[in-house]
Amino acid sequence: MHNLIRQTKEIDYECAVQMCLTAISQANVFSAAVGVVVLSPTGIELAAVRMNNAPLHAFNIARKKAFTAASFKVPTYSWQEKLKQKPNTMNALLREENFTYLGGGVPIYSEAEGKGELLGAIGVSGATEQQDIECAEHAINQLLNTL
Repeated sequence: MHNLIRQTKEIDYECAVQMCLTAISQANVFSAAVGVVVLSPTGIELAAVRMNNAPLHAFNIARKKAFTAASFKVPTYSWQEKLKQKPNTMNALLREENFTYLGGGVPIYSEAEGKGELLGAIGVSGATEQQDIECAEHAINQLLNTL
């Protein structure tokens, strides 16, 4: 008999809030002001924080980064290389409301190095692209250290 019910796991909202704060803590190391969004694997917002003085677009871009990472289950910066030689695909994806190839969106897996079950995604925006990535990865690493 075919199994009609699927169980999925996701981080809880308290963990999502802590991830936002951890990413912000890392942004403070860079003296940057960022927006951070954590989504469930299905794209539902679990937590979101925008630091004072973060660029006005930071929050919306962070959400796009998290949504893209959750949707495709890969870091957003990986799309830069994937789309380099595919301008038609890039143009089509960039027309999608919640897609971005800017770095700073990272899927959250239950195990290190993108292994295990997808638990959600985090998006950080407002610093340099590399700093956004570092903030997101720092928050994920801190989460995995507590599991």
